[in-house]
Amino acid sequence: MPDLSIQMLILAFVTSLFVFAGIFVPIFAIFRYPVPDEAPIHRQIAKAVGVDQETVFESIAFAPVLSLFVQLAKRVNLMGLRKSIRQNLQASGNPSGYTVDQVLALSMASAVVVGGLSSLIALLINGGMLLLFLPTMSAVGFMIPLLALSSSATKRCRKIGKQLPYTLDLISLVMASGSSFTEAIETLIRDDPDDELNQELAFSLAEMEYGTTRANALQNLGERIPLDSLRSVVGAVNQAEKLGTPLSSILKVQAEMLRMHRSVRAEKLSASASLKILIPSMLILLAVVLVMGAPMIIRFIVQGSLW
Repeated sequence: MPDLSIQMLILAFVTSLFVFAGIFVPIFAIFRYPVPDEAPIHRQIAKAVGVDQETVFESIAFAPVLSLFVQLAKRVNLMGLRKSIRQNLQASGNPSGYTVDQVLALSMASAVVVGGLSSLIALLINGGMLLLFLPTMSAVGFMIPLLALSSSATKRCRKIGKQLPYTLDLISLVMASGSSFTEAIETLIRDDPDDELNQELAFSLAEMEYGTTRANALQNLGERIPLDSLRSVVGAVNQAEKLGTPLSSILKVQAEMLRMHRSVRAEKLSASASLKILIPSMLILLAVVLVMGAPMIIRFIVQGSLW
């Protein structure tokens, strides 16, 4: 019996060693080459004007630990993941001013915490499940901050898409009264500075004040907010500027087109909803028929007659 226990310990040690090597090698390949830190444009402007706000990475309690994860995140050279995080940060408005490395650091910290707690629970319940829980729950923990960021970006883009036709109408009305395009946007921003679309327009105005042309500022707006409707409006505005077309009429036409597309989309969704509900309705009808006819079927099977 002692020899068998020693063999089991050796086997467990060798298995753990292979698992560790299998996890360490791909991680080392990912973190081998560092990537230069690039702060988002929101954070760069905030630092330039001296109003950069404090985040969890500057707090006394979490800064020592998170700084280690930030240094580790700088070595993640997965460009597709970095591009996705950067786009979601821009689309979400990035109120905390996080960088891509900081988001990756939060994901790594979440992976360590979730994986460690899950492994501890698995070890207390059944020690053999430890090797299964550690990589799985660590991956889940890594995805939690990324999914939260993606959800925030999606919700904000949806709000901007709903507000866009009304904003175009207001800009058109203000321009029809004699104001320029920039003055009309400034009027909207003063009226409702907390609106998501007005915040993006304010950022575009700040870009123009720093020397960016209006066409480039609007183009950057379309890149920050991944909405086809917004990009079509930006393209129409830039084209009207080149051709000398009255901008107020262009904005009014764009607002009407967006409303028309929204109504068409609502009709398509209503038509598809009727088809989707057809199968549950048929199942419910079949269940009702079976319930109503079950006594007669049982009587026929037992007695050989329905009466």
